[in-house]
Amino acid sequence: MLPLEGTRIVELTTAWAGPMAGRILTWYGAESFHVESPNRTNTWRSNRDKPNPLTYPDLDPGERPWDRCFTFNSQNVNKRSLVVDLKNPLGFSVVRRLVAMSDVLICNFRPGLLERLGLGYEKLSREQPDIIVVEMPAYGLAGPESGYAALGPTMEMAAGMSAMISYPGGGPTVTGPSYMDPIGGFNAAAAILTALHHRDRTGLGQHIELAQVEAAMQFIGPELIAGVDVVPDGNHLPDVAPHNAYPAAGDDSWVAIAVASDDQWAKLARMIGGDVLARDVRFSSLGARKANEADLDRLIAGWTFDQDRHALAARLQAAGIAASAVETARDLVNSPYLEKRRFFTELDHPVAGRHRHPGLPLHSEIAQGSARTAAPSYGEGNEYVLREILALPEAEITAILASGAMATVPAPGV
Repeated sequence: MLPLEGTRIVELTTAWAGPMAGRILTWYGAESFHVESPNRTNTWRSNRDKPNPLTYPDLDPGERPWDRCFTFNSQNVNKRSLVVDLKNPLGFSVVRRLVAMSDVLICNFRPGLLERLGLGYEKLSREQPDIIVVEMPAYGLAGPESGYAALGPTMEMAAGMSAMISYPGGGPTVTGPSYMDPIGGFNAAAAILTALHHRDRTGLGQHIELAQVEAAMQFIGPELIAGVDVVPDGNHLPDVAPHNAYPAAGDDSWVAIAVASDDQWAKLARMIGGDVLARDVRFSSLGARKANEADLDRLIAGWTFDQDRHALAARLQAAGIAASAVETARDLVNSPYLEKRRFFTELDHPVAGRHRHPGLPLHSEIAQGSARTAAPSYGEGNEYVLREILALPEAEITAILASGAMATVPAPGV
């Protein structure tokens, strides 16, 4: 038995952060219903006029691209899709009754949405004192910026991270994969687990505000404490040299190398150029290496550019020098390390096919989780909710479905 079996979650979420929180909880057995609109699909179902072929199996959107999109399918394993028009009274009644039978409501839209829908914590808690409501606004529920919308890249900018990420003379940039979103998801999951523990002790739920920009600021905690700006310098660090990613054999192939002491440099120097380079005064100390860092980087790049990155990283590690091949997605899918860790699980999706799905970096001897079912097709859980969860009379089910309050195919133009 998984530790969260019997816990039911309703997700009014989109994109990554909110769905990631639900994904973590379903990993341990919670039942989660991902609520979507018939008029506006989750943005990660790739509802664009010109979808990016890279987000689909075999580069093919197919007849149901919203069900084949890798982005959505990666973050919604173990869940059910409930497609409901919350502006339709019959549709709202379905969600409201489902919430009444649930433990947690997660929302990662702008502040005020739940209140406008009639699902705000103050109202819900009067009828369900044990309900846990989690809102994940970028800038919190109150304050001068609380009404702002945000995405992972803009949160990196707002959190001060991007000012630290650039090459000398270049503009600020972002990390690329917008990983502030999963950080928000992990924080939300941890907060929900804490709230569930509190409820077990007291019988009471709670309203959790998770400001994602504030969560992101934990990544630059030392700089915030020091209160000083960091001068961006690419991959370089002030107290380590060399510290960079260097070209290796192959197209867009790189190896990262970091030398933390003069002894480590002497070892690397002998591998590159023997005792002559090891005695070169330009690089004999950290201060000298920093003063001649451009020459140092060129020298190392001239040595690495025609070598296999994985083999070179292994040689350097064996010599006691910090190094790693810069891994690609293909490398990780075929990684013996991850295979040994059983990180991937193959799951069958009725529209997208069979694929390997990444796991979570959480392991416990007494509470293992798992990926059990692929992400749901659009509206796959509609009738399950009506018949199995709410157990509505057939006449009411017929009326709800006939009203257009629910759907299994997005409305035209979505």
